[in-house]
Amino acid sequence: MPKCILPWISIETTPMGTMRPCCLTTNGIPDMNLKTHTLQDGFTSDYMVDLRSAFRDGKTPGQCRNCWREEDAGKKSKREYMLEKFKHIEVDWENVEQGNGLHFLDLKLGNICNLKCRICGSWSSSKWAKEEIDYVADQIPAKDHAATQWLKDGQWPRKSKTFWDHLDEILPDIKYFEFTGGEPWMIKQHFDLLQRAVDQGFAQGIDIDYNTNATQFPKDPSIWKHFKHIQIAFSVDNTGKRFEYERYGAKWNRANTNIKKVNALRDDLNYPITTQLCTTWNVHNIYYMDEILTWAQTKNFDSIHFNVLHDPFEFSLSCIPVRAQSQVMIYLQKQQVKWTQYASDIDALKKIVVSSKFDSTTELHTKLRRTDLYRNQNFAQSHAKMAKAIGYEL
Repeated sequence: MPKCILPWISIETTPMGTMRPCCLTTNGIPDMNLKTHTLQDGFTSDYMVDLRSAFRDGKTPGQCRNCWREEDAGKKSKREYMLEKFKHIEVDWENVEQGNGLHFLDLKLGNICNLKCRICGSWSSSKWAKEEIDYVADQIPAKDHAATQWLKDGQWPRKSKTFWDHLDEILPDIKYFEFTGGEPWMIKQHFDLLQRAVDQGFAQGIDIDYNTNATQFPKDPSIWKHFKHIQIAFSVDNTGKRFEYERYGAKWNRANTNIKKVNALRDDLNYPITTQLCTTWNVHNIYYMDEILTWAQTKNFDSIHFNVLHDPFEFSLSCIPVRAQSQVMIYLQKQQVKWTQYASDIDALKKIVVSSKFDSTTELHTKLRRTDLYRNQNFAQSHAKMAKAIGYEL
């Protein structure tokens, strides 16, 4: 029977200041936000009790369907990764009221970011808001656009004293932090939290996982020396000009320089660092796997994680147009033969691609074209192979 350890030990804060069991669940804890509720309120909420009860009883909760879909395709899901990561924890599966206690926090401390990635939006990137508002300026006043509210909601870490006071209270029990974005290395409050963990003597018992867009480097990374382990995952989905197209505002040379700096820290025995390439496979980059993996070999990452995009759905592999399936499948088959160490991961991607039943390319083309025109870019030029496969022209 499927089990997931996260509801027993963890809570996620979203960039908007709401809470979820994890970043892949399709809905959040209702009627709770971090301006008015604590992390413990979310962890012991009826929603979380019901979720733990469902897992205890051998059910497959609907809000966890992203994991079920990945597992059906033969891909190792987040549920399975977390069970392996925390296999040393003895879980009381019968305790659905309190779980095992809140020990792991997945913190997205607002939506401050310096990029406008194609697979993102203003809910996770403050840079996106103006563009999304401009798209429909002739239809919706800026003050009524959802992005305007998301900009305000994304400020919650700088406005919620309750959150920080409660976090200080539970800090002695925290063993794992995960920081994603926005861009975590641009968020001062996260470094303040690390300093408090050091000052109070808890840092040496805490692991930290980062997901960073590779365009930033901390002014003083020496604070990491005090922690048990730091894993730094670089979210890089393509190379060269395609990287700059997909992660608008980023510079490829700067990303490589920052990765080199982090690797230098990793090779310094005073820093307990490992590095990872985290590539999110989607319509933009699936046809460029060979280039990405070839580049990755030059960076000596400790591991490579194959992530799968679920949203925005137009860019997900499960919505890839039928007209492109055969070409993409042939390409992936060649990659599976070449990159044998990732054969099972590639096989899972193939299953996701072939599962698509989308005949229409209208929504995909519309989404690409709107942004291309706004930014004076052209997917048909930067991603010529894929553009031809999906029949896209600007």
